[in-house]
Amino acid sequence: MMLVLFFLIMIVAGGLIAFLIREQFSDADFQHSIVGVWFNERLNIRILMYDVDSVFQGSIVWADSLNNSILGTRVVKNLRIGFFKICKGTYVDPVTSKEYDVKLQLKGKTIMKLTAFDKVTHNKAFSQEWTLLKS
Repeated sequence: MMLVLFFLIMIVAGGLIAFLIREQFSDADFQHSIVGVWFNERLNIRILMYDVDSVFQGSIVWADSLNNSILGTRVVKNLRIGFFKICKGTYVDPVTSKEYDVKLQLKGKTIMKLTAFDKVTHNKAFSQEWTLLKS
Protein backbone atom coordinates (compact mmCIF):
# COMPACT_ATOMS: atom_id res chain seq x y z
CA MET A 1 0.00 0.00 0.00
CA MET A 2 2.80 2.44 0.87
CA LEU A 3 4.56 1.66 -2.41
CA VAL A 4 1.40 2.47 -4.41
CA LEU A 5 0.95 5.72 -2.50
CA PHE A 6 4.61 6.63 -3.12
CA PHE A 7 4.25 6.04 -6.88
CA LEU A 8 1.01 8.01 -6.96
CA ILE A 9 2.70 10.97 -5.24
CA MET A 10 5.65 10.74 -7.66
CA ILE A 11 3.33 10.77 -10.68
CA VAL A 12 1.42 13.81 -9.40
CA ALA A 13 4.66 15.65 -8.53
CA GLY A 14 6.14 14.83 -11.94
CA GLY A 15 3.01 16.10 -13.69
CA LEU A 16 3.10 19.32 -11.70
CA ILE A 17 6.78 19.90 -12.49
CA ALA A 18 6.16 19.25 -16.20
CA PHE A 19 3.21 21.68 -16.18
CA LEU A 20 5.25 24.43 -14.48
CA ILE A 21 8.16 24.02 -16.89
CA ARG A 22 5.80 24.10 -19.87
CA GLU A 23 4.10 27.26 -18.52
CA GLN A 24 7.46 28.98 -18.03
CA PHE A 25 8.47 28.43 -21.65
CA SER A 26 5.03 29.26 -23.02
CA ASP A 27 5.09 32.55 -21.06
CA ALA A 28 8.19 33.56 -23.03
CA ASP A 29 6.35 32.81 -26.30
CA PHE A 30 3.33 34.71 -25.02
CA GLN A 31 5.45 37.74 -24.11
CA HIS A 32 6.93 37.70 -27.60
CA SER A 33 3.37 37.72 -29.03
CA ILE A 34 2.52 41.00 -27.29
CA VAL A 35 5.53 42.91 -28.60
CA GLY A 36 4.86 44.70 -31.88
CA VAL A 37 2.86 47.47 -33.49
CA TRP A 38 -0.90 47.27 -32.97
CA PHE A 39 -3.62 49.45 -34.46
CA ASN A 40 -6.90 50.32 -32.81
CA GLU A 41 -10.40 49.57 -34.14
CA ARG A 42 -10.77 53.00 -35.77
CA LEU A 43 -7.43 52.55 -37.58
CA ASN A 44 -6.45 56.09 -36.56
CA ILE A 45 -3.55 55.26 -34.21
CA ARG A 46 -0.83 52.63 -33.96
CA ILE A 47 0.64 51.57 -30.63
CA LEU A 48 4.10 50.08 -30.19
CA MET A 49 3.99 47.49 -27.39
CA TYR A 50 7.43 46.83 -25.95
CA ASP A 51 8.90 44.88 -23.07
CA VAL A 52 11.20 46.18 -20.35
CA ASP A 53 12.13 43.32 -17.98
CA SER A 54 8.79 41.53 -18.55
CA VAL A 55 6.78 44.70 -17.87
CA PHE A 56 5.04 45.98 -20.99
CA GLN A 57 4.53 49.56 -22.10
CA GLY A 58 2.71 50.91 -25.14
CA SER A 59 3.29 54.22 -26.91
CA ILE A 60 1.60 55.80 -29.91
CA VAL A 61 4.02 55.68 -32.85
CA TRP A 62 1.65 56.71 -35.64
CA ALA A 63 -1.54 58.77 -35.73
CA ASP A 64 -3.71 60.12 -38.52
CA SER A 65 -3.59 63.84 -39.25
CA LEU A 66 -6.43 64.58 -36.79
CA ASN A 67 -4.48 62.99 -33.93
CA ASN A 68 -0.90 64.14 -34.57
CA SER A 69 -0.77 65.90 -31.21
CA ILE A 70 -0.86 62.55 -29.32
CA LEU A 71 2.16 61.06 -31.10
CA GLY A 72 4.60 59.63 -28.57
CA THR A 73 2.00 59.39 -25.79
CA ARG A 74 2.36 56.32 -23.59
CA VAL A 75 -1.10 54.74 -23.43
CA VAL A 76 -0.23 51.41 -21.77
CA LYS A 77 1.79 51.41 -18.55
CA ASN A 78 3.15 48.69 -16.29
CA LEU A 79 1.35 45.80 -17.95
CA ARG A 80 2.19 42.47 -16.33
CA ILE A 81 1.25 38.93 -17.32
CA GLY A 82 -0.88 37.15 -14.75
CA PHE A 83 -2.56 33.79 -14.46
CA PHE A 84 -4.08 32.31 -17.61
CA LYS A 85 -2.09 34.82 -19.68
CA ILE A 86 -4.28 37.75 -18.72
CA CYS A 87 -2.30 40.98 -18.62
CA LYS A 88 -3.16 43.75 -16.18
CA GLY A 89 -1.86 47.29 -16.03
CA THR A 90 -2.90 50.88 -16.71
CA TYR A 91 -4.39 52.45 -19.83
CA VAL A 92 -4.11 56.22 -20.29
CA ASP A 93 -6.59 57.86 -22.64
CA PRO A 94 -4.36 59.80 -25.07
CA VAL A 95 -6.83 62.69 -25.41
CA THR A 96 -8.11 63.18 -21.83
CA SER A 97 -5.14 61.66 -19.91
CA LYS A 98 -7.68 59.77 -17.74
CA GLU A 99 -6.20 56.53 -16.35
CA TYR A 100 -8.03 53.21 -16.29
CA ASP A 101 -7.18 49.78 -14.94
CA VAL A 102 -6.79 47.61 -18.00
CA LYS A 103 -6.93 43.94 -18.83
CA LEU A 104 -5.44 42.69 -22.10
CA GLN A 105 -5.98 39.25 -23.58
CA LEU A 106 -4.74 37.81 -26.85
CA LYS A 107 -7.46 36.39 -29.07
CA GLY A 108 -5.40 34.41 -31.53
CA LYS A 109 -2.06 35.60 -32.81
CA THR A 110 -3.12 38.95 -34.27
CA ILE A 111 -6.02 40.24 -32.14
CA MET A 112 -5.66 41.70 -28.64
CA LYS A 113 -8.74 42.58 -26.59
CA LEU A 114 -8.38 45.58 -24.31
CA THR A 115 -10.93 46.04 -21.52
CA ALA A 116 -10.69 49.21 -19.42
CA PHE A 117 -12.20 49.63 -15.95
CA ASP A 118 -12.80 52.78 -13.92
CA LYS A 119 -10.11 53.00 -11.21
CA VAL A 120 -12.60 54.06 -8.52
CA THR A 121 -15.76 52.05 -9.22
CA HIS A 122 -14.06 49.15 -11.05
CA ASN A 123 -16.95 49.17 -13.53
CA LYS A 124 -16.18 48.39 -17.14
CA ALA A 125 -15.56 51.69 -18.96
CA PHE A 126 -14.99 50.40 -22.51
CA SER A 127 -13.62 47.55 -24.55
CA GLN A 128 -11.87 47.43 -27.91
CA GLU A 129 -9.80 45.12 -30.05
CA TRP A 130 -6.39 45.95 -31.41
CA THR A 131 -4.94 44.20 -34.46
CA LEU A 132 -1.27 43.39 -34.95
CA LEU A 133 0.24 45.26 -37.87
CA LYS A 134 1.69 42.75 -40.28
CA SER A 135 5.18 43.56 -41.47
